[in-house]
Amino acid sequence: MTTHEKTTPIVVGVEHTDAGRLAMVWAADEAARRALPLRLVHALDWPADADRNPELNPHRQTWSERFRDAGLRALDEARDLVVTRHPGLSVNAVLADGTPVAALREQSRDAAMIVLGSRRLSTATELLTTGGIAVPVTAHARCPVVVVREPEHTGAEPPTIVVAVDGARRSEPAVAYAFDEAARRGATIVAVNVRQLSGGLVAGLRMREEMQEGRLALAETLAGWTEKYPSVPVHREVAVGHPVEVLREAAEHALCLVVGTRGRGGFAGLLLGSVSQGLIRHARCPLVVVPTPYDETSGDHD
Repeated sequence: MTTHEKTTPIVVGVEHTDAGRLAMVWAADEAARRALPLRLVHALDWPADADRNPELNPHRQTWSERFRDAGLRALDEARDLVVTRHPGLSVNAVLADGTPVAALREQSRDAAMIVLGSRRLSTATELLTTGGIAVPVTAHARCPVVVVREPEHTGAEPPTIVVAVDGARRSEPAVAYAFDEAARRGATIVAVNVRQLSGGLVAGLRMREEMQEGRLALAETLAGWTEKYPSVPVHREVAVGHPVEVLREAAEHALCLVVGTRGRGGFAGLLLGSVSQGLIRHARCPLVVVPTPYDETSGDHD
């Protein structure tokens, strides 16, 4: 690990909700495991007509000061929570002007990962409120984004980390994250390749071929990683169905579910579509979304 990697913080969005506190606890635990500093970020999403630096209007000045003070109190409470849990943890706090999405995107430039809470809202409500920030942050973050809607399942035996593998080069960053995390936590990797088939005779005839292609994709993608992490047990699974349902069920008792982003085709090409949004809203454990660096020569696009 380089000096830069040792000082790159884990960033967590701070909000006054149960989901926000769950995310802060997860982020603090992960920072302690990785011996990384933790950065608490609270965004001051000012109303459109607010005066952020009032000078002449006493009423506006009082409101603005209270608004900013509330943000500072939120950060103080968050710091107390994580320091009580991990007394030796290096923690700093950032009060950022702007929307949560803008603040966290900016923070992703020098973060080891971004951690978000995610409340259980209806689809329509989530898309129209701050409960929906996970999708736009994930779409453009330059580091892994962890969406914590449910606690990790630490009581399962053996503990597992589920990773989606589509066989393409864009799966590599997600697989790398999954193996590194499994090694840190003494967990088993469950690598899942999802095949989607339409109904009818054609699907029946192609089933054997699809299953074989799935097994080959898993073998090729995992080969180097099993050699690099020989002590990490690996279970390979080829499943037929919708990726959201298959991956959600596979990770029902997992420490986390890891998926990749970007590229065309398969799960990775559906970052802003129904598959990724379905997992962000319905995963039954923390969801880790790992970006693949854009490469013009590969033909992959956001």
